[in-house]
Amino acid sequence: MESHKLLLPRGIQDFEELRTGGYYYVDKTDLVWQIANTYKFCFLSRPRRFGKSLLTSTLKYYFEGRSDLFRGLKIMDLEQAWPKRQVFHFDFSGIDSAKDLTAHLSDRIQEYEAVLGIEHPKSVLKDRMFDLMRHACQQTDNQVAVLVDEYDAPLQNTLFRNEEQDALKDVYRSFFPCFKTGSQFLKCLFLTGIMKFTQLSLFSVLNTLVNLSFNPRFATVCGITKEEMGQVFDAELKSIAEEKDITKLQVLAQMEAMYDGYHFHWKSDGIFNPYSVVNALSEHQFSNFWISSGGNQMLSEMLGRYGSQDKDFDGCMVDNITLEESDANATDVTLFLYQAGYLTIKEFDGDVYTLGSPNREVRQALYSIVLPNALAKREDQVSNCTTRIKAALNKADIDEVMENLQSIVAGTPYSQDNSQKAMEDRFVFILKHVFYLCNCDMEEERHVAKGRIDLVAHHRKCILVMELKMDSNGGVDAAENQMTNRKYADAYKAEQKLLFTISMDFSTEQRGLTNYKINKINS
Repeated sequence: MESHKLLLPRGIQDFEELRTGGYYYVDKTDLVWQIANTYKFCFLSRPRRFGKSLLTSTLKYYFEGRSDLFRGLKIMDLEQAWPKRQVFHFDFSGIDSAKDLTAHLSDRIQEYEAVLGIEHPKSVLKDRMFDLMRHACQQTDNQVAVLVDEYDAPLQNTLFRNEEQDALKDVYRSFFPCFKTGSQFLKCLFLTGIMKFTQLSLFSVLNTLVNLSFNPRFATVCGITKEEMGQVFDAELKSIAEEKDITKLQVLAQMEAMYDGYHFHWKSDGIFNPYSVVNALSEHQFSNFWISSGGNQMLSEMLGRYGSQDKDFDGCMVDNITLEESDANATDVTLFLYQAGYLTIKEFDGDVYTLGSPNREVRQALYSIVLPNALAKREDQVSNCTTRIKAALNKADIDEVMENLQSIVAGTPYSQDNSQKAMEDRFVFILKHVFYLCNCDMEEERHVAKGRIDLVAHHRKCILVMELKMDSNGGVDAAENQMTNRKYADAYKAEQKLLFTISMDFSTEQRGLTNYKINKINS
């Protein structure tokens, strides 16, 4: 089948369907082989919508010896024997109680007992699983594989329900030791998830469980590299370029800004989110697909419980041991944001990781939740206002931008530190992320010859150079004089965009934007 006739695998998570249905496939099978043949007990965490289920499915068909599905792929240079193994596949997604988890395990085990002809199973789940592995190993004369997809989903779904969490942990702790006691029958136990719940004692019960999540060897096993984007999806990128009358490289650059930038090891290549890539290529639009796919309620609740209302997570630092061994039950929001994919590794100095948003899509997903908390407004109120600001920016109608901006910051709550500096920092934080949500690239405290500019918003139509003063510190006149005297706008006059300076006056007492002046610098 010619590459330009291939289908985009939108919603496809089964490897057999993907390979037999004429879909694009980014070949990761060399890494699949290495996982399958290097580790007996292993775990891989990745953010949601990152291809974990497809990876698990690929492992399933490999262990079953389905060489027909792998023709032409990298694994064919590595695997010669293709032994057929019994695979036990569990998927915990959608489960939110200990009762349902127990029922799921029992039902799946019962299905496999019927396949293997076990007529009088034991009553305890772990004993039944042990017998399954033993029978299958004897029948096939090969060790078995056990795959557990989204192992942490029940724990995520009950994160703030302590009683249900405890009941779930009892199920995990009673069931999973059977894999250690039956290890002689086991070729590989592979678990995927988003979070690592160390308090389960799962990682001590299975004390040989290897966490592959930070292993540089497997940093690209889920997701798509830039090189893979250009090679595998060449025809789709060219099609979008022709439709939009731009080059393929320009299309790739826009997709890179929106969906690339994940790093699962500090030395690894940047990784594109596959879910967003496939949707963008399908719709020929660079929209925010990841946030619309769900999974944000837990973040909203986490921020409400433990998050700072005006914390900027870009550039935050985390000790390497804390990040690599973190527990999802921890109340540190930064750790949660990393594991959930809202933050990624930016730098590493040997002891400390510096984290930040991987790309524009994720930043907007995060701050669409953070901003309503900082503003003490409903998400729909903030969303409606940012939509109006987007429309105004598209028309370069800066008067309308400022009217809506004045509305969105009205009644901003005091910070815990009620000083003038704290309130000024809060307003800068809010302005920066409002403009981020309106598809602007932002500069903060940009150094120029005679000073530092508070904020600069780069929109495709215009550039806004902003200076902010509290009313008790000279207000709008002081801000305008500072911008004029220090020639802040000069740094941007060469750019082929409309250029505006905006002086702003914020009031601590009124908790909002009380006055502003707009100056158009060029035409």
